[in-house]
Amino acid sequence: MRFIYFAIKEGGDEALGARLIEVPVDSSRHELRDPNVTYRAYVPVGSLARGKALATTTSATAATIACVTCHGPDLRGSGVVPPLAGRSRSYLLRQLLSFRAGTRASPTGAAMQPVVANLGIEDMIAVVAYAGSLEP
Repeated sequence: MRFIYFAIKEGGDEALGARLIEVPVDSSRHELRDPNVTYRAYVPVGSLARGKALATTTSATAATIACVTCHGPDLRGSGVVPPLAGRSRSYLLRQLLSFRAGTRASPTGAAMQPVVANLGIEDMIAVVAYAGSLEP
């Protein structure tokens, strides 16, 4: 079952915690299936900076392989490796979770297994927050 969140005017506040929430900027355009509707993502404070560090840096102490290694310096893809820049953050997060769970275990997706093996949900949210914030 899939759900979509909508922002409600005068709806109050709720602590975000370790979640990523993506909402359409204009809910009526979303309901009309407008292909040009834009979405706003809410991520934990500090996610963009942490995501940038994870996506662009691989070191001996890093928990994962930097995204730029395969997806290119601007995360716009390279050859058969897909672009990440500007994609929906919730879509990217679902893909990372699928790689980690093994439900995306195809030969082309095998390279992602060691990338996600040591990433927790907070790290995944940070990486997708950063990637989604880039210009496609």
